Amino acid sequence: MQRFLRSNFLLALIFSAALTSCNYDDVEVKEVRSVKIDRLDGKGITFTASLWVENPNAYRIKVTGTDADLYLSGKHAGNAKLLNTITVPARYKGAVDVDVRTDFDEGSLAILPVIISAGMKRKVDLRAAGHLRARSFLIGKKFPFDYTHEAKF
Repeated sequence: MQRFLRSNFLLALIFSAALTSCNYDDVEVKEVRSVKIDRLDGKGITFTASLWVENPNAYRIKVTGTDADLYLSGKHAGNAKLLNTITVPARYKGAVDVDVRTDFDEGSLAILPVIISAGMKRKVDLRAAGHLRARSFLIGKKFPFDYTHEAKF
C-alpha cells in the first residue's frame, strides 16, 4: 500500500511540475487580411478568411470549432461553422486561412435583399462575433472575437 501511495505521489509531482512549466500566452489575430466569398446562394454562404495570426507559444494551437453568429450587412444570417480544424504552428507569425460555412436561419427572408444587393455589387459587409474553441495537448480554452470585413466575390 505504501509503495502504491509513493508511486501515485511521484506521478502527481511529475504531472504538476509539467503543468507549472507550461506558460501560455494568448494567440492574437492581428488583422483580417482578406475575405473571399466562395459561394453565396439562398441557402447559405461559404467563405475563406485570411487572418494574420501570432502564436508566441512554444507549442502549436488547434482551433477546433466556433460558437459564432454571422451578420451580412448588419442582418443576422445564421451560425458560423468552421469547415476544418485550424492548426497554428509554434512561435508562428503569418497568415492562416479559415474556411467557414453559414446556413441561413429558417425563414430569414430579411436576408434576401442583402443577397441580391451583394450579387449586384460583388461585395458584402461580413461580421462574425462569438467564441473560438482552441486547445493544445489536454488544455482547452474559449476566445471571444468580433470581426468585421468587407468581403468581395
